[in-house]
Amino acid sequence: MRSDIGLISMLILVGSAYGAELTNWQNQREEAVFALFRPQDASRGALILQQAASQGNVDAESDLTLAMLLGMGVPQDIDAAEKSSSSLVEGGGARAHTTLGLLLAHNLTGTEMTEEKRQSQALSHYILAAMSNDPIAQILAGWHYLKVGDCDAALQYFRRAALTVIPAVPEEMKLQDSPRYVWPEDDLFAEEERMTLDEFHYVELMAQHGNADAALQTAFFLYRGMPGLPRDVRGAVGYLRQAVKENSTSAMVILSSILLRHDIPDIEEDVLGLLQTALDFGEQSAHAFLGLLYLNGFRDVPKNLAKAKMHLTQGVKLGVAEAFYLLGKLYEEEDNSGKSDEAIALWHVSASIGHVPSAFRIAERYWQELHRVATNVDNTAVFAQALCHSAVSMYHKVALSGDWHYLLESAYEDYVNGHVGTALMKYLLMSDLGYPSAHVNAGRLLDSGNNGIYNTEEALHHQAVKVWRKAAETGTDTGYVRLGDLHYYGQGVPQNLALAFMYYNNASMLGSAHGMFNAAQMVEWGEGVVQNVTKAREMYESAGELSEDSHAPITLALLRLDLFLRLNATLGLDLYAVDWSLPSLKDQGGRSFIVSASMPAWDIILMVVLAVIIIAMVALRASPAGNR
Repeated sequence: MRSDIGLISMLILVGSAYGAELTNWQNQREEAVFALFRPQDASRGALILQQAASQGNVDAESDLTLAMLLGMGVPQDIDAAEKSSSSLVEGGGARAHTTLGLLLAHNLTGTEMTEEKRQSQALSHYILAAMSNDPIAQILAGWHYLKVGDCDAALQYFRRAALTVIPAVPEEMKLQDSPRYVWPEDDLFAEEERMTLDEFHYVELMAQHGNADAALQTAFFLYRGMPGLPRDVRGAVGYLRQAVKENSTSAMVILSSILLRHDIPDIEEDVLGLLQTALDFGEQSAHAFLGLLYLNGFRDVPKNLAKAKMHLTQGVKLGVAEAFYLLGKLYEEEDNSGKSDEAIALWHVSASIGHVPSAFRIAERYWQELHRVATNVDNTAVFAQALCHSAVSMYHKVALSGDWHYLLESAYEDYVNGHVGTALMKYLLMSDLGYPSAHVNAGRLLDSGNNGIYNTEEALHHQAVKVWRKAAETGTDTGYVRLGDLHYYGQGVPQNLALAFMYYNNASMLGSAHGMFNAAQMVEWGEGVVQNVTKAREMYESAGELSEDSHAPITLALLRLDLFLRLNATLGLDLYAVDWSLPSLKDQGGRSFIVSASMPAWDIILMVVLAVIIIAMVALRASPAGNR
């Protein structure tokens, strides 16, 4: 009997030790994978995984396949990623399935198969990885089912990814709203919100010499973190306290918001006093954080929902983004069923500017409503589908806030440092996950032809069509312009002038001067559309109103149009019936339209030739009869 008890005790001890070791490894793995996605920490994450892999850990080996494919912390090696992932999927490595799925989806396995079969196999790997709780694979599988019209299946995958992400999301988190673009022409955001590491150190030096504005700016970047600069909340607090001493009301509000959300030992501040002082000096955003203070209570300040509602309502009236989310939370706190619709409306506002927790709360409400609808026979399938798509949209916003969103910055760094192949692979993954800027950046790198991954024009153009189509689907005018170019020249798709005109016209309706210019040329020449020179003139003029940069090409186009009409009328010619194309004329990859395929070199040459002819004609007409 005693021996049995001793054996049981030993088994319990062994099981406890194994469980503790397993938990320790899972924590290490999460830390390593999180580090992989951050440019400044990727090498450290790869080292942790390599050490575990050397001891035969399959999870670590599986994670490393994605690191090799994307060049995260290790040199990019697509062949090694394929070989290793192909071997590991047989042993059940979850992330290896994700890696192999990506290789198949982007035609990087070197195996000849139809596009349909390749995508089908990729989906099978994504599903297997998703079953093992890889959120990246869950998002990729969700997109597939959404594309084929199965919203219910897509919802399951996006929700699982969101549930994985949301526990680590700070309450104030907003998705990055100013991504970097590899082509300056695509970047619509101001550079003042961005800073290089050298610029940061210069600003920090100014802060250390007592400049309050510099201290505030330094605190902002320390709190947020940036490539090469890990997030440092305590350091941010130090600079904010310095700015507060100089009576910076912005610093008072930001410092209060940080202290209300982070437990920082040894930092004693009168948060209520700071916020009240900021409000007295006219800093209206203080209302939102006074609302947060009273909503949860803080240190010696008791919870007070009435005061919280007063401040948050005022914050909403003033348009303070944070107040919308918090007031919605307050309505939940009151457990007042009559305020449910108001809460959702408030969260929609904050979610529309990228607030992640707001998006999650809306999605969960839609999820609950879907289950209620399913039990009510009076509800229509159309209503259920509308709810499903709304929930998917919100869960997707949440899923995009996962650790992998740092790859956008990592890819840009790779591009700047000349690692174009690594940058392209990261952008392709981010495009698959649904980041709008990644569609454009992947397309630009594919258009450039110098990417180190695809060796044939056919493969390049095929991938370019896919990413530019995604860009167009998100409402990006550049996506429509490039789809127009690809269909005009028959690159990656059969040549189709009617479709090219449709895409250019779609771009013009989004305010693209480039799209309007190209559509005008097609109308002028009757390519893919009925020729109408009068309408073409109007379209050229409209393009000029859309962009100041379009003045030169539009002026030349209008001069050529007038010359053609004059010569046709004077000499009885039909210059539009002449094939002016040159055998060597090729698409220029969507460059700035002043020098792009929409304004080819022959246009300028033709202008010069025609000008010479007209000058000669005028000279002949003006010369005395005796000299003829």
